[in-house]
Amino acid sequence: MITVYHLERSRSERVIWLLEELGVPYQVERFARDPATQRAPEALRQLHPLGKAPVVRDGDALLVESGAIVEHLLERHGDGRLAPPPGAPGRARYLQWLHFAEGSAMAMAVTLMFLDGTIPGTQPGPMADGVRQGIDAQLAWLESELGGREHLAGDAFTAADLMMVLPVQLAAGRGLLEGRPALRAWLERVTSRPACAKAAEIAAG
Repeated sequence: MITVYHLERSRSERVIWLLEELGVPYQVERFARDPATQRAPEALRQLHPLGKAPVVRDGDALLVESGAIVEHLLERHGDGRLAPPPGAPGRARYLQWLHFAEGSAMAMAVTLMFLDGTIPGTQPGPMADGVRQGIDAQLAWLESELGGREHLAGDAFTAADLMMVLPVQLAAGRGLLEGRPALRAWLERVTSRPACAKAAEIAAG
């Protein structure tokens, strides 16, 4: 049985979404954030010394890092779904966006949260505008890349779309999707999938 160690309001919701898409049996163990600091509880550090989510146990494998978890689950349980096979058209784009989500997009989004005072205990800083401009450049690129495509890797929904939703949602919450119709339509399209709604319901408890 796959176990998702789910920290509320965290990246682990994407793992639940993926498992719902795949129809794979799993269970969820929940962790609440500290009300004052909004950080993970000490109990999560017993699984992952950094106290970060997601953490997933699949048989004898205990994994952290969203991209690695997604690749592992698709390799072990995907049966060819949600990822173009090696050598197929769209494979390179799929890998690019799958890893751009955490390597670039979420890195900038989280940095902005610290620099603009979103995170409890932080204060707005002068570098926030520069990071916001960097995010704006990322979004402009995404808008151009989605021109004429239904999804990031081509016509079909893949795990790359699933991974990219969170950073785009964070940008949308700051009003940064104005004037980007392709990106807004893509976000509405992928989040309207039944598995996405189910994952949000499960993650919320």
